Amino acid sequence: MFGFLRRSSPLWRNANFNRLWSAQILSAFGNRITRTALPIIAVAVLSAGPGEAAILAALSLAPTILAGLFGGGYVERANKLRLMVALDIVRFLAVMTVPLAWYFHALSFPLLCALAAVSGLASALFANADVSILPRVVGKDDLVEANSRLQSTESLAELMGPGAAGVLIDALTAPFAVIADAMTFLWSAFWLFRVPKEAGQPSELATAEASEKAHPLRTLHDDFVIGLKAIGKHKPLIATNLSVFVFYLTAGAFGALYTIFMLKVVGLTPSAMGAIISVGGISALVGSVTARPLAQRIGFGPALVTGFAIALGGMLMLIPAAYSGPWAPLFMVFQQLLGDAGFMIFTILATSLSQKLLPEHEIARANGFSQVVAGIAMTISILGAGLIAEVIGVRTTVAWAAGLGALGLLPLLSKHLFALREEPEVKAELTPEAIIPETP
Repeated sequence: MFGFLRRSSPLWRNANFNRLWSAQILSAFGNRITRTALPIIAVAVLSAGPGEAAILAALSLAPTILAGLFGGGYVERANKLRLMVALDIVRFLAVMTVPLAWYFHALSFPLLCALAAVSGLASALFANADVSILPRVVGKDDLVEANSRLQSTESLAELMGPGAAGVLIDALTAPFAVIADAMTFLWSAFWLFRVPKEAGQPSELATAEASEKAHPLRTLHDDFVIGLKAIGKHKPLIATNLSVFVFYLTAGAFGALYTIFMLKVVGLTPSAMGAIISVGGISALVGSVTARPLAQRIGFGPALVTGFAIALGGMLMLIPAAYSGPWAPLFMVFQQLLGDAGFMIFTILATSLSQKLLPEHEIARANGFSQVVAGIAMTISILGAGLIAEVIGVRTTVAWAAGLGALGLLPLLSKHLFALREEPEVKAELTPEAIIPETP
């Protein structure tokens, strides 16, 4: 199971990947602090109501759409590495504004929303650049292993981050707890700056496009079309994007109502809710280390479909949780065990699939299109869930959303995925000179 941590792995000797990994480790934990603290600041400090809390959540995610629409081509043509450093600095400044504004009695709900939106936009662009730069840093043969390592760190952060956030919030108050997150962005920028800037250089095709200096609106249109066509050329990528859209369209409803559902419907205490969330961190870690062994045992495509099916099984646990009374907490544990592990397997394999199948100059724009798909689904779901729950209730809204999530499996039931037994053959390999030497 833990084969990707074997000492013989070439990634241990890849200094540039280890710098990239080091940059991610602390920032992943810091992100959980801010994710936990911002809603608490809104409710406890600024007395925000449920509607305002939903707006804050939506504004944290909606920038993903803008990043996908406007940022894919920009990321493609920029030096991705230096862009990531700049985005870390932007996120540092945005997060640090929260405790400073609170200290000087200038913190307001509109300001908190604006800072959440800025941080969300910077994080979405950063994630796109991160996905795009990885093939050049590790080569396409080691992508599944590299993605597994990065996602395992995210899983550990999900396991321990919310608990650490609670301790910091209790000890320092929520506005000052986010300072810890701000410091992690400086840590990330330090390690990224040590990776040779050549790793982030745009491809020759992207550079040629930039030199044409097309009209901005025309460039935006072309970037979106290129991202759409890049995915449209590969039926497995069409299937994964359709499934992600349906999954987020339903999962977002649960995410928007999660706290109310857990505390009011299931009847948990905040500490019990935190413990169940930690179960999800453990299962996500298991998913991150089993993705590649599962793909080797049953085939790459079948493993990807299996991961999504397991995640769907976790989502369906919400239906008995909504109506089983005292047994509800047990079903919520199953929801975390299945949902987080399955979606982690799916995410690692789906990300590696796109990185392998797409040429270097299309990865960022294709990922931008995928961000638009996920962002639209989540934003619609979050904003709609609150309105629907006012009419039919939280319990019924969550149960119906979980049931409709089963439709997300249908696009994956394709011969193009089930026939994909081995790791996809690299059809657009990086040229040898494009792979960055492993500097000490």
